[in-house]
Amino acid sequence: MKQRPKMNLIISSTAMMGSLLVILYLIMVMPQRLDLIVTFGIIALADNYFLVDGILKRIDDISNDNLDKQAEIAKVEKGIYSIAKREEAAMSERVDELVTAIQALQEDNERLNNELIEQQKLFTKVSMKKSQESYGKIINGNDRVAKLLIQLTSNNNTVSTETLELLSDIATALDAKKKEEIHSNVTMMPPRAE
Repeated sequence: MKQRPKMNLIISSTAMMGSLLVILYLIMVMPQRLDLIVTFGIIALADNYFLVDGILKRIDDISNDNLDKQAEIAKVEKGIYSIAKREEAAMSERVDELVTAIQALQEDNERLNNELIEQQKLFTKVSMKKSQESYGKIINGNDRVAKLLIQLTSNNNTVSTETLELLSDIATALDAKKKEEIHSNVTMMPPRAE
């Protein structure tokens, strides 16, 4: 459909140019043929009319197309605006829900922190009581260990004295045996011949 107005414009402009060329030719070569000059002048005027009319129609079509496009763009913009408004309302609602959830979480967190502090206080009391009991047991245990160490030390002294006496007896016995062996070795040797 758009091809036809373009073709009409091309035909009208070509016919008008041809008519003008023929008029110029007739004026230069046959100026006495006024009837032909007038006829081609009328043809040139008619082609000029069709050419101007085609151009104006083409301009109207283009402006109508532009108006249609602008109307479509306006509709699209309105649609985008309404979607944006809906999205903004939905986002605002989500933000409100998130704020409410965050406040609830903060309240739960505060409650849990208070419970934790109470549990830590209770744990501290229990651990202090256990520490005191353990300390008492350690002190009692230390007294027992000290008594056992004193007893062990006295036992060690007794054992050490007995061990030293036994070692001294063994040493004297070994010395005596050595002397005996040396003496028996000396007596067993035959006299030297001179």
